[in-house]
Amino acid sequence: MDKNEKPKLEEAGAFWIKTSKTGTQFLTGKIKSKTGEEISVMVFKNKYKTEGSNQPDYRIYFDNGPVKNTGSLPTNSDNTEDSKKIESPKTEATVKKETKTEEIPF
Repeated sequence: MDKNEKPKLEEAGAFWIKTSKTGTQFLTGKIKSKTGEEISVMVFKNKYKTEGSNQPDYRIYFDNGPVKNTGSLPTNSDNTEDSKKIESPKTEATVKKETKTEEIPF
């Protein structure tokens, strides 16, 4: 590849900005695997990240559709302190559409 040539990027999906009932902004969309399967995902800012840590800025969750209210929160199998703090995106199921922008709003 010539040093002036840009690498060819292959689109993997698209996202839309949404806002939950509680005012939390997040992204929702679909990504496509190399086999053509479309996977619905949601992207949330990691609100538990501490400055100077190597924790991720954002977390991606599979969007498995509406969740029945069982009266308890889902459990996390690894039981780490960090994983206990992560808010489940399934609580953000009802959203309103937001205007698209070029920047991630959070």
